Formats: sequence, structure tokens, C-alpha cells
Amino acid sequence: MALNALLLRALRQLPGSLAQRLPLLVVLSFLAGSLVSGWTLHRIFERRSALLIAETSGPALLQIIRAARTNEVPLSGNLPPYDWQIAASGFTAEATHTVPLILILDDQRLRAAAVFDAPPKRPDALRASGEQQSPEGRLGDLSRAIARQDSGATLSVFQPDGSVLSVTATRLWRNRLEETKVALIGLAAFLLGMAAIVPLAINLAAPFRLLARRGTAQLPPLASLEAIQVRDRIDHLKERFAAEQDHKAQGLAAISHDLRTPVTRLRLRSELLEDPNLHEKFSADLDEISRIIDGALDLLSIRHQSEQSHIFPLASLVESLVDDYRDTGRNVQFIGQRPMRLPGVPTVFGRSAPMRVETEGQSMMRGQPDKLRRAICNLIDNGLAYGQHVTVSIESIGSDELEVVIADDGPGIPPDRIATMMRPFSRGHTRGDGVGLGLAIAQEIAELHAGGATLENGDTGLIARLRVVRGL
Repeated sequence: MALNALLLRALRQLPGSLAQRLPLLVVLSFLAGSLVSGWTLHRIFERRSALLIAETSGPALLQIIRAARTNEVPLSGNLPPYDWQIAASGFTAEATHTVPLILILDDQRLRAAAVFDAPPKRPDALRASGEQQSPEGRLGDLSRAIARQDSGATLSVFQPDGSVLSVTATRLWRNRLEETKVALIGLAAFLLGMAAIVPLAINLAAPFRLLARRGTAQLPPLASLEAIQVRDRIDHLKERFAAEQDHKAQGLAAISHDLRTPVTRLRLRSELLEDPNLHEKFSADLDEISRIIDGALDLLSIRHQSEQSHIFPLASLVESLVDDYRDTGRNVQFIGQRPMRLPGVPTVFGRSAPMRVETEGQSMMRGQPDKLRRAICNLIDNGLAYGQHVTVSIESIGSDELEVVIADDGPGIPPDRIATMMRPFSRGHTRGDGVGLGLAIAQEIAELHAGGATLENGDTGLIARLRVVRGL
């Protein structure tokens, strides 16, 4: 926790503006890539350069060995790239890694040994090839083979008088990384750099994805100033829109409420009519006006009706609602909750088949059960108004959404009118005594639960879908 807090505090020192973070991210990516590639290329070039120098330094090594045999050199000295030292005797290899050698120089066989600080990786490369070679070529190949072991080494040549010539080359024969290891380390460093830079790049876009998906959201701690400004602007526009909608709703509610008084007066005056047929027509028209007023007030006040949110199983709510319909003799059937459909996951071997999962409690959600009960009732009543049989089922849409499906056996809705059916006072058919507000109220309640309602014509009738978000 302390390390995370320290890292978060350090990241907060970065520029807050997106216009400053993007160039900084590009520069950091370039520097990291340049550093990794530069180190890798330098190591590889340094090794190959050492091998080339060792291969072409055979004449210098031959000169040292010949001079040591004739006692024409001091006991120690330097002839780039080699250093030498002549000891009277005392060569031991008890604690070292030694490869014995035979050198044929000037038609003489000399015993020698390559002594390494670590076990040689390619000892066979130190042996002479079967082809005829000049002394310079043989010693050049030997020096290159010693350098290829990537370990500190000393070439000991035993002289006829019993002394030992020890030759070292600190630039060529030293501990170094193999090219394969250098490449792997460079690749690992590149991947680590990407692992550090990619989250920063994703962090630049993450706040905007949250805003695009939710409109307003709790932004991550390292959100840019532009993302914060966009969120604040969205919040301001939403508050302004909500205030305007409330103002319009209050105005329409006041108008609808005020219409009740003249309707009541008209109803009283209709009682004075002597013609029974005219009185019946007046009463029917006033009843329809009253239903429209009550429905409008209901629709406009649905968002302002207070109700606590609870965690409950949607399947139990729908099942109890269907039982109430069946108790009153209505032909409504609850099929139950269908198994959850999980899409296939792509892998390196292909895409796995979709899965169907059925578990207890898979319809749990957080919401306002009374309002949802009313929305589902409106959809069931709509199906019973135009059909004889209604079936209700629940489907899980992914892991975040639930969908209540209400299907009837009625005539359906003309395709050109489906898009307008969710609007207030829209009716699919003229028969029935509804005013066209049931679907609009269901849509309003679904939107309160971050979902929506849709209609479509099925094989046997109309299918209404009420989608809600679990909110857990």
C-alpha cells in the first residue's frame, strides 16, 4: 500500500494537461526504445569487434611466443592487444578450468593450455582444424576461439626450458554476455518498457471511455485536466437539462391538474341533459378526458415518486406478478429464467463455443421493485388487450443486464409504427379504452433503471422487451 501511494504521488507530478502528457509520452517512449536498442546494439557490436580483433591478431601473438622462446623479451610486457608474463615454473590448474592444447610452430610442437575463469562453452573450438594453416592463422583462430567463450582466460605456453609464458588479453578474453542473452535481455527490457508505457497511454483514454459509456463517472486519480473539464461540462449540461425537464413537467402537471376543475363542472352540467343518448356521449368523452389527465399526471410524476432501492431477485417479482394474474383468471404464463448466455472466448487455438450457465440468484439486481412491477404490468396488460395469451420470461444479457420478455398472440403492430409506439399517447390500434400511456410509462421506468423498452413483431404476435441494469 505504501509503495502504491508513493507511486501514485510520483505520477501526480506529471503534467495535468493532455496536451503536455502526449508529447511527454512520445518522448519517454522514444528514449526508452533508444536506450534499449542502443545498449543491445552496443553489446553485440562490442563482442563482434572483439572477435574480429582476436582473429586478426595472430601475428602479434606469434611474435610474443617466438620472442619468449629465444629469451629476447623481458619477463613481462605488452604488445596490443596482449599482455605477457614469463614465470620460471609453477603452473597449476587445480582451481581453474583448463583446456590442454598442442601448438605446432616452426615445425616444433609446444604444449599449451587455455585457462578459463568459468567452464568454456565451446571447448572444441579451441582445437586446430584439419586444414593446413600458417602459424599466424592458427594463433588468430585460437585467439578468436578463446574470445568466443565469453570468459576471462589466460593462454599458457610451456617453454622447452621449463618456464611458462602466460598471455592475457583483457579487452578480448573477458567475461561478457552472449549475443543470445543480450538479445533476450533487450527484448525483456523492451517488454518491461512497454508494460510501463502502455498503461500510461491507456490512462489517457480511459477517462474519456468512461464518460462516453456512462456520461458522468468517477474518474481515475490521474485523469487529465481535459477529461475533468469534459466531465464537469457534462454534469452541468445534465443538471441544466434536468432543470428544464422539471420545469416543463411541472408546467404540464399544473395544466393537467387545472383541467380537472372544468371537467368536473362539465360532468355536473351533463347531468342536466334530458336526452339519455347525449348524456351518455358526454359522459364517455369526459371519462376519456379524465383518463388522459390522470395518465399525463402519472407519466410526468413517475420520476419524482419516492421509492427506496433494494436488492431483490427479478425472477421472484415477475413470478409473483404472473401468479396474481392467474389468480384472476387471466391467461398469463411465466416460463422462468433462461440460462445465461456467455460468448465464446478467442484463444490461440481458435474461438471457444458459447456457454450457457444457469445458477441460483442470477436474476439479482438493485432497483425499485414497485415501479418495475408497474412497468411489467403495463406491458402484460397491453398484451392481454390485443391477444388472448401472454408469456413472460427473463434473460440475462451478459453479466450486467437483465431483460424481461413479454410475448402475446395478438395481431402485432404495423412495422412502420413500431418506432413511435413508445411515445406518449401513441396507440397501435383504435380498439380498447387505453389512452396510449402504458408503454411510455414502462419506458420511463426502464430508463430509471439505466435500461430501456423495445417492441418487435414475433412469429405469433408482439414481443416487448424491458431491459434493466443489475446495478450491483
